Amino acid sequence: MPLQIGRFVNKLSKNDDISPEHQVAKIFEWRRGFNVTYLISLGIDLGLFKYLAQTPASTPQQIAQSLSLHYPYIETWCKTAFAVGILETENCSNYILADHFDKILANDTNPRYLGGYVKLGVDFAAKDFKFSIEAYRTGAKVPFQNRSESFAETVGIAVSGLHALTTHKLLPGLNGFNKKLERGCKILDVGCGTGKLVFQIAKKWRNANVIGVDIDKKGLSIAEKQLVKSDLKTNVEFVEGDIPAAGKPNSFDVITMIEVLHEISPKIRQKVLNNCYRLLKKEGWLLIVDETYPSKTEDFRKKEYQFPIQTAFEELTWGNILPTAEAQEKLIKSAGFKTKINRNIIGEGFTILEVQK
Repeated sequence: MPLQIGRFVNKLSKNDDISPEHQVAKIFEWRRGFNVTYLISLGIDLGLFKYLAQTPASTPQQIAQSLSLHYPYIETWCKTAFAVGILETENCSNYILADHFDKILANDTNPRYLGGYVKLGVDFAAKDFKFSIEAYRTGAKVPFQNRSESFAETVGIAVSGLHALTTHKLLPGLNGFNKKLERGCKILDVGCGTGKLVFQIAKKWRNANVIGVDIDKKGLSIAEKQLVKSDLKTNVEFVEGDIPAAGKPNSFDVITMIEVLHEISPKIRQKVLNNCYRLLKKEGWLLIVDETYPSKTEDFRKKEYQFPIQTAFEELTWGNILPTAEAQEKLIKSAGFKTKINRNIIGEGFTILEVQK
């Protein structure tokens, strides 16, 4: 090993506080996390969380009988869920959900529900990682668009909490926009998918005209079916295609992009932002909720970047590339926005970007 490289390796490796046992423990912890992910997935698929939310203090035998499941397996599932803190019990007999898991894992209409995020990993990411073995050799990609209706629906559920945040807090929190929502305004959701955000906004703000645009036929198919069943036909519309197909220049009061920017190919991101600027009215708002990739070495182990880093790894073979903060702001400014870009980090590492035309 050349002397210069040897010094570099010694500088990075020398840490007397880290033992081999410490590093081994990390592997075991990560491996347990893999099992817990599947434990949660089973609880969702078998209806265990919903049952315990509705019938607390149930025994494994009662759960198994009520749901027509195999008692010995349910008993082990309950004990394991207790061991990791998802369930609580005093006697390994009667179980309840631990605090807040009724909202997080049993109620798919709650803004804090994370069952969709878990299922996205188990039902789809796991298959993508198998594909990755060959993809890492060839650079092959499997884009997320037009995969299947079940994939589109799971993605929609996975980001439903962000939809609730956007509808109830972010939109009315835009400067001067609350009155427009009440009075009536025009909103465009770019990358609307199955239309969950469009429907939430339209239900909350009945005077708003809300349009969703996407290139994903599978997601739009679900959205159109839901629209037919709804009472929102007069103020909701879905458009298949690029942004210009959704409306005329200077016609929207606000444009939203929720977990969409990083899913757009870097080759056309600037064009997308340019079109958003063109369709916004003067003093209209662009609202982006996305994830930000670190641009500095020292940021890679900071808490606020851990979720975006994992997203970038998980969605790599989808062709998704997360932009850095510098790239995000360059895109927005190059589109023509001249006002201050409001930037905030929320939750596990989601970035909120708000800018006015």
